[in-house]
Amino acid sequence: MWSWRFARVAGIDIRVHLSFLLVIVLGAFQWGGLGLRGALFGVLLTLLTFASVTLHELGHSVVAQAFGIPVKDITLYPIGGVARLGRRPKTPGQEFLIAIAGPAVNVVLVFVLGGLGVALFSWPELKDAVLNARSEAPSLVTLFAMLVISNAVLAIFNMVPALPMDGGRVLRAVLSWFIGAEKATNISAVIARVLAVGLFLLGAFSTPTNPMLVIIALFVFAGAGQEVNEQRMARVLDGVQLGDIVSPYAPRFTPATTLGEAVRMLTMTHYEAIAVEHYGRLVGVVTAKDILRAAGEQGAWGYVAGLVRREVPVVDGREPLEAARFKMSEAGVPFVAVVREGTFLGLVTELELAVVADRLSSATFRRDGAARVGLRTEWRGD
Repeated sequence: MWSWRFARVAGIDIRVHLSFLLVIVLGAFQWGGLGLRGALFGVLLTLLTFASVTLHELGHSVVAQAFGIPVKDITLYPIGGVARLGRRPKTPGQEFLIAIAGPAVNVVLVFVLGGLGVALFSWPELKDAVLNARSEAPSLVTLFAMLVISNAVLAIFNMVPALPMDGGRVLRAVLSWFIGAEKATNISAVIARVLAVGLFLLGAFSTPTNPMLVIIALFVFAGAGQEVNEQRMARVLDGVQLGDIVSPYAPRFTPATTLGEAVRMLTMTHYEAIAVEHYGRLVGVVTAKDILRAAGEQGAWGYVAGLVRREVPVVDGREPLEAARFKMSEAGVPFVAVVREGTFLGLVTELELAVVADRLSSATFRRDGAARVGLRTEWRGD
């Protein structure tokens, strides 16, 4: 939402978020004291810096694709770029290489830009521009100097060992080789939150206040918690097949189901997405929100046929539950259709996944707790 595609590289959509305009304005403002030429220089510098950010994210993405991990898109935000992977890396080695690929691209750019700068100017001139970049007038050598500095900063800052930054993922990958993914994630998250608190205090109480450090600190703190939750979710969902959790009691509509009938069904169930079938074939999905809205606008005698969402992500029933979660994320919808050998089994929603994960997690906790006190138990779930 609020982002637009402006390029496509290696099958990956490159998108820019609306808030990115703030960065361009800020770049123009920072150099605007030197007149129109300075403002234009600031805009160009900002765009080229974020071109480096895009290459950084492409570094992650291309390595991920080499491991067979789909990449949906890369989106540029004011605080950087985000590459959305279709699933988690399967091994610590994959995560290590994917994570380190981004900063490695920036290191290469430092040498490439530095080499071009020396070739176009001279080493003493480029060195002086790097050491005094902020006090230099807008010029080509200043542009090269600032880009060398920004890429060096991107490489170093991203290697800070704080999830969800690249350095935190590298740390987790290394720890995972010795203590397993879940313990490694928990330890990495604790380190990330300690560093986030330090960044917050530094940004909030420095003179002058640095709001960007505060924003990054909040992002790191929240992101570390999300990584812990995702790792926990992956653990409890792994090994359970989607076909095993499809409810045979879930309601199903036909295109001829009226809105009145659909609303009555919603009053008796908790389902937020309902499959629409025609002679046993999946036509699409309607959501409870769309049904209630349409009923208010059209009355009880409209039909659900006009509300059907026909683009429904499909997952094989033999896949683990985590496959559904990533498919939902990739498609941007809270449901997937589950099939087995071409037969539609039913829908699984984001809410159902969360409920199943909670039950599996509780059952695992009880099982592990009993094992620690020497009791023999058989895990049956809830």
